[in-house]
Amino acid sequence: MEPLLKGPAAFDYLKNAFASHYGSPSDALTSLPLKAQWISSRWHGKDQEWNEHKNSLLNWWQPFMFKTNGSIVTSVPSAATNTGNQQSECNGERVDLLVRLGLLKLVSGISGITEESLPETLKLNLSRLRAVQAQIQKIIVISTSILVFRQILMSEQALVNPVEMESIVVRCGKEVLELLDCSEEAGVEEIVEIMSGFSRDGEEAFNTNKLQARKAVMSRMLVKSLQAGDTVFERISHAVYLATRGVVLAGNGPQGRKLVEMALRRVGAVDLTDRVVAAAEILVAVATVSLNVHGQWYKYLTDNM
Repeated sequence: MEPLLKGPAAFDYLKNAFASHYGSPSDALTSLPLKAQWISSRWHGKDQEWNEHKNSLLNWWQPFMFKTNGSIVTSVPSAATNTGNQQSECNGERVDLLVRLGLLKLVSGISGITEESLPETLKLNLSRLRAVQAQIQKIIVISTSILVFRQILMSEQALVNPVEMESIVVRCGKEVLELLDCSEEAGVEEIVEIMSGFSRDGEEAFNTNKLQARKAVMSRMLVKSLQAGDTVFERISHAVYLATRGVVLAGNGPQGRKLVEMALRRVGAVDLTDRVVAAAEILVAVATVSLNVHGQWYKYLTDNM
């Protein structure tokens, strides 16, 4: 069914409903304790993240800049390759930046999002944010599996040709992706079963002991690498965070997409770019709606931090 209200009328309706429940913006410090705490916890890190983001954009733009007669000329990149709606980038405005980064932090957490953990302005988005968090965690698992599998192939020296190795790694990654898409219950055992099926030849298929030993090594490495605090886990998680932040702050145009590719390429997971962009687009949409509806409450809270 089509919604009865759209555009500004819908925003006004939601704004009035929110005001009826939580009071006017001037009451925000007392009526929105979770929101006030949420903003306060992200206040001090926002400037550092914004500066990191700007530096990443600068690194991306440098190949498109060249000097002529002592001045710098910018060559504009080609249009975005995505076919969906173009989303606006963040220009660093305080409230917009806080809301976008706050949403990113929420879905990047290890613990599952609950209604109790959400600030008052985001409770209606519980199912959306849970879905995004699940996607990000899936991306981390797939990226980790790919990295572990590549390390095993290199340690075994099973493949000398880098092109052949990369082809096998990509195929393995796609099968793990399909597995996790089809089964929410799939775990390390099922992933290892897929990984162990890729090798230079079929020798392991005829040597049960060798096959089981290979699976045991893969399982130990994967379990260890998926534990919070492990070096591999932290590296992958940070790369996925930076990738998602690229779209959350730069939008889903060519700039945001390139930032995703740059971050994922560092961990050999650039094939997951579309997945990250799709997840980040939901965060930008939630931020945009919330800013339109709750902007006055956000502004009062940030003015009184």
